[in-house]
Amino acid sequence: MIHLVAADDSHTAVVAELLASLFQEVGHTLTAGEIADMFVELEEDSLHSTLLAFNGDGEAVGVLTLVESLALYAGGRIGVINELYVVPPYRSEGVGKILLDAAKDLADQRGWQRLEVTTPGDEYEKTLHFYEKEGFVPIGPRYKYML
Repeated sequence: MIHLVAADDSHTAVVAELLASLFQEVGHTLTAGEIADMFVELEEDSLHSTLLAFNGDGEAVGVLTLVESLALYAGGRIGVINELYVVPPYRSEGVGKILLDAAKDLADQRGWQRLEVTTPGDEYEKTLHFYEKEGFVPIGPRYKYML
């Protein structure tokens, strides 16, 4: 049985390890220590939320982070899912769906106009298919400018 919790600073190490695993898979270089330092600051921001999925043995098996944003093109407040990670043995077991459903519920509670998700790219076809199966539609590529 999977159960969800809203992460707080007591979950810093768990969140950092899960996200470090995600970042390693997609080629980012942040370490668990660097993530932990940032997480403490992010969790103090009321616009940021992190959901953790635990199995029946109390082991963390998934994480989802999202933040509220404002977008005129979307008609107001939206949620942006920045990270979603499920540990490999639990993939295709419904954990990602449970996390996404919780994010959708949170979006509804907060009155957001929509949810957007940051995806790792076209080479992650299975991930993209998962989001499309969950009702997400492509809106085009995103670009970044490093400061």
